[in-house]
Amino acid sequence: MKKWMTCAWVCGLSILGVYGQENDSLHVWNLQECMRYAIENSPRAVRQQLANANLKVSYHEAILRHLPSLSGSVGLSAGFGRNVDPSTNAYTTVNTLNNSYGVNAGITVFNGLQLLNNTRAGKIAKLRGEEQQKQTEDNVALETLTAYFNYTYTLRTRTLAREQVEASRENLRQGRHMKELGLRGAADVAQLEASLAADEYNLTKVENNARTRELQLKEVMNFPPEETIRIDTAYRYAEPASETAEVSEIVGVATAMLPDARMSMMNVRLAKLDLSTAKGMLFPSLSASAGIGTSYFKNLKHDATPFHKQFKDNLSKSVSASLSVPIFSAWSRPSNLIRQRNNLRSTEQTHIETQRRIAVEVEQAVLDLNGAYAERIQAEKQVQARLLAYKVARYKYQEGLLSALDLQTTSNQLLEARATLLNAELTWQAKRKLVDYYKGIPLLAE
Repeated sequence: MKKWMTCAWVCGLSILGVYGQENDSLHVWNLQECMRYAIENSPRAVRQQLANANLKVSYHEAILRHLPSLSGSVGLSAGFGRNVDPSTNAYTTVNTLNNSYGVNAGITVFNGLQLLNNTRAGKIAKLRGEEQQKQTEDNVALETLTAYFNYTYTLRTRTLAREQVEASRENLRQGRHMKELGLRGAADVAQLEASLAADEYNLTKVENNARTRELQLKEVMNFPPEETIRIDTAYRYAEPASETAEVSEIVGVATAMLPDARMSMMNVRLAKLDLSTAKGMLFPSLSASAGIGTSYFKNLKHDATPFHKQFKDNLSKSVSASLSVPIFSAWSRPSNLIRQRNNLRSTEQTHIETQRRIAVEVEQAVLDLNGAYAERIQAEKQVQARLLAYKVARYKYQEGLLSALDLQTTSNQLLEARATLLNAELTWQAKRKLVDYYKGIPLLAE
């Protein structure tokens, strides 16, 4: 029996050791890794990549439209009964067989620079798609950043709540011991028990909130919900800085470098090209074409001229040019010109509005950053003061100079101050990351 218990104890330690090794080997994700995973697995990013592939194909197609078009044809016809003999152009009732071969080429010489404008528009559309890809990835990264810091906050507040529970249990243990010595009454012990129950309830709430925040982070990252993810709760993006951020230079960089601003500018360029294309439709268009063809004919009741001789003798060539002059089209071309001109003005106003919005966002972000830094400094001072007050209150309680209710009040104030400091710290880091993004610093480190 003793040997069996010893084996069971050894096996249990082995299992615990393996379990601990598995937990230790679980990868810990930092912010950069979470954002990169979210971008690589984002359906929005994949859809934009496919859209960019189509834009690239359209751009190449616009380039190739400058080249001549080339087509070939082969025909075979058989005549039965009354039909036309192509050698004499007379009617005959003899069965015949006719082959035809041809190659034709055509090119647009001039059409009001529409081909050139379409090529330029295709290139700008392709570049705009690349900026759209960057914006999509940046949006996914920013959403991941918010979810990451929210989850970090709940995990670290869970730690604070657990420490609060342990402190309440220690106070209750001391209170019961002091009651046994006759230094405390039953009312004080009951108050400590109620405080412990309140702290345990708060811990349960925080743990439930942590699970919710974890699911939100997994959803943003498109991470499998059934798998476990551990994040680096001690991750810090930047060290505190004493100086405040400036606005003027950041606005200039943001309005020139952000994907949203660049796309707005490219929309104006596309609208200008659409207007030029509409103007080009008012001009005449000139096209040219050339072709070469031959044929082979055979009377099925008589011997025919050899194929190679007919192929050479029936060879025909053609060259043609076509000039199309727009005269009247129910006012469609002038109407299209008016619409494109109005669209250009609307796009320019949208571009101005986008720049103004970005400037406001940057200024607000800088204000939030500076405010978060000031709040963080004040929160640190508050924690130091609350911690000193709690130590004094606990000493007085142990000496019988303070009630259990006053001790719990001081403890709750310390917990609230530490939670406030944690929120100010994480808020400051998130705002710093956002302001650096407006400065042109990529969200993902290279």
